[in-house]
Amino acid sequence: MEELTVKGVLWNSHQKKLWVKSFLICSKYFLLAVFFLFPILCLMSCPSSSCVVTIAGCFENGGSGGSASLPTFSDVSNQVGVGNVGALGQTAAWGDFNGDGQQDLIVSNTDSGSRNVFLFENNGNGTFSDVTVRSGIVDQPLRSAAWPDFDNDGLLDLVVGTTAAGTPPILYRNVGGGVFVDVSKAARITNGGVIGHTLWVDYDGDGRVDLFQANSGQSFLYHNQGNGTFKEVSLESGLGGVFNTNSAIWFDFNNDGFPDLFLSNNGLNKLYRNNGDGTFTDVTSQAGVGGDPTWNSVAACVGDFNNDGFLDLYVVNISSTRNALYKNNGDGTFTDVTQDTGTGDVGDGRTCAWVDFDGDGRIDLFTTNHTNPSRLFRNLGNGKFKDVASGVGIDSPSDVFAAPWGDFDHDGFMDVLLNGHGGTALMENGGIPNNFLIIRLIGDGQTTNTSAIGTRVQVSTSNGSQIRDVSGGKGCCEQDMLPIHFGVGGEKKVNILVKWTGGKECSFNDVDVQGGRMFSISEDGCGINLF
Repeated sequence: MEELTVKGVLWNSHQKKLWVKSFLICSKYFLLAVFFLFPILCLMSCPSSSCVVTIAGCFENGGSGGSASLPTFSDVSNQVGVGNVGALGQTAAWGDFNGDGQQDLIVSNTDSGSRNVFLFENNGNGTFSDVTVRSGIVDQPLRSAAWPDFDNDGLLDLVVGTTAAGTPPILYRNVGGGVFVDVSKAARITNGGVIGHTLWVDYDGDGRVDLFQANSGQSFLYHNQGNGTFKEVSLESGLGGVFNTNSAIWFDFNNDGFPDLFLSNNGLNKLYRNNGDGTFTDVTSQAGVGGDPTWNSVAACVGDFNNDGFLDLYVVNISSTRNALYKNNGDGTFTDVTQDTGTGDVGDGRTCAWVDFDGDGRIDLFTTNHTNPSRLFRNLGNGKFKDVASGVGIDSPSDVFAAPWGDFDHDGFMDVLLNGHGGTALMENGGIPNNFLIIRLIGDGQTTNTSAIGTRVQVSTSNGSQIRDVSGGKGCCEQDMLPIHFGVGGEKKVNILVKWTGGKECSFNDVDVQGGRMFSISEDGCGINLF
């Protein structure tokens, strides 16, 4: 009789057959339990509004966070032509300055011993060309950058804040052909200080973007006069007493159609409600978002993490014990849900961003730190988040000041440029086959600025609704791409509602998004086209 030895035990062929048969039977029932029983239990335990669209997705929520089925990120800086941008990286912003539908990029560092500014033109084939020299943008250390179309001529302009104390922001007007002209003095952007953040908003709904300058000293609000000039209106607007601000974020927290202002301060933070008449009221106390006087808050970002139609607020702190996530209660108040959601990080922060990196229809949270690794808090859909940064390859480099997100290669997946003192990396999102929607909005230049900053889009499916606002700047000192991205998981059709800043609405029903779609929507005539 045939014999074999297994771990020192003598087996004959009959015993071998019995062992193999037993193994196969056990394996069969194990697989049945895994693929049928566990998903059923998982689906029973998932909240109806948060279960993902596939059994595999529910498997993720019930298991280890689903890192095995998540997209991974790869540093493609050198191969696409945006590597070697110096040390001590500070700011970066996506913006289609030549209007070809591709996301271009400005990157800057604060290294006094090297070149500081890099303007990269997207070639449309996954690579970039350095066009800084012919652009007219002066090479100097920049602290912040943001793209608007301040004169509504259809071309994106640029504002930057430098590191030079006492120097006002620089406003570059886009004159076409990739050339920019400094019009700061003519535009009456003249207040200096130590600039922390420069960002755009149409705070009074007149169809023109206004400029907010966050300073460590006094901050300033500039109203766009519509004739190429701005008027400083800080005092008369109720923002004249704003001091010690590191960064700011504009968002309509009470859904009244007027953007409100949150200030990330050294000390207690501030929330100013827009009264709709050009003035603001400090509502920090009643809203419950002041934080702690010992905090040094350096960045903020907003996103509707629970898809209830109200934007929630995340605040990044440094030299503290944690960051803070405030859930918008929809009644003018917020609740600190940091501990319950698991999003506190370590209080060593630099910047943050809300982005649906895996396209499952739930917006996720990305945070960076000074000496600690970055975190990517995946939204599990049940009020909880799980850090998956290490598993998807986006936990480094460290000390990232700016993390603007944008789809640079037109594949429907959100990529990110990480720029900081620990290195600079363009991280390409490998993507997973979820459906998506990217919408480029074009205001009419009369009731809504052509760059559509402040416009809100709602995308609805059978699983509920998501909202996004076009942002004129966020985080520490950066700006995401102006076209807005929605992941919709396995949904094949969506309804789209656009609420322009001038009050007009455009709606589109049963829009096919199978395989992912990119649309351009114009305020004029509510036109919608693929791009």
